[in-house]
Amino acid sequence: MTRVLLAGLGRIARTHLAVLDRIASTTVVAGVDPAPAYAVDVPVVASLAEGLALDPDLVVLATPTSTHAALAAEVLATSPATVLSEKPLAQTSAEIAPLEAHAARLKVAHHFAFSPEVEWAAAYVASRPELGPPTRVVAMSTDAYGSLGDSQRASLVSSFVDSAPNQLSVASAFTSGWSVTSHADRGDRAVTVLAHDGGETYLSSSWLAGDSSKHTTLEFRGGEVEVKIEHSSMTVLVIERGRVVAHAAYADTVERKQAHYLGLYDALLHRPDDPRLGVGLALRIARLLEEAAALPAADVAWREVTA
Repeated sequence: MTRVLLAGLGRIARTHLAVLDRIASTTVVAGVDPAPAYAVDVPVVASLAEGLALDPDLVVLATPTSTHAALAAEVLATSPATVLSEKPLAQTSAEIAPLEAHAARLKVAHHFAFSPEVEWAAAYVASRPELGPPTRVVAMSTDAYGSLGDSQRASLVSSFVDSAPNQLSVASAFTSGWSVTSHADRGDRAVTVLAHDGGETYLSSSWLAGDSSKHTTLEFRGGEVEVKIEHSSMTVLVIERGRVVAHAAYADTVERKQAHYLGLYDALLHRPDDPRLGVGLALRIARLLEEAAALPAADVAWREVTA
């Protein structure tokens, strides 16, 4: 039985608790939060030290983004437990560098990479090596975060810092060799262009939305083949030379985020060396966040539309 300590009882902790409840080989020994936002069916302690005294095998960090690296370092230095940090592990490579020595015990929840539609699309593309790398990747993500309080939005840092790790972890199944060529960021919206081996990647994120929507389109051979991944419904459509050649639909009833984390926890518990969980991917993402932040702001015509 894997004993789990969940640090942070905010929004994403609900998903972790729901998924862990489905996994018979895990038990949550406690949640850590000095001021829980809601009631939970597990014991709650006020400090990480109190939680670590319960001798967990796994510590899940579901705390604000800016705390991940420091809390991971604290757990790794004072406990033999494995750490699963929410993404991003950190915004800078300098924060991650001291943690690389603990890569065997430090994992990162790049949960979008484990979503069923992404796994299907990756397997489909791998089965067709003649396609080569995608010539274009377009990833768009919107979240209806306009109603969140200032502290909740601050815990996510910005739409770019919150969404880009998801988008890049998905794209990492299909592309490599990224470098940022342009970036524009208003906090609640961002657009970024990256070069990758064989093409370009476009990222768009926004908190100005009435609902959440997330999708990724992969174009191969200059658009001759398109793999359209709709993350909200976990659906994939493959179009080749104007003809639909494949359609993959989610056939289960598990809620979207829980489906992501079920795949993630399955890998963590049975295939912990999966590179999607690795510090290496977290470090590549942090370096891209740094590259983007260092560029002069790209000229983008920001517009707002209303009903």
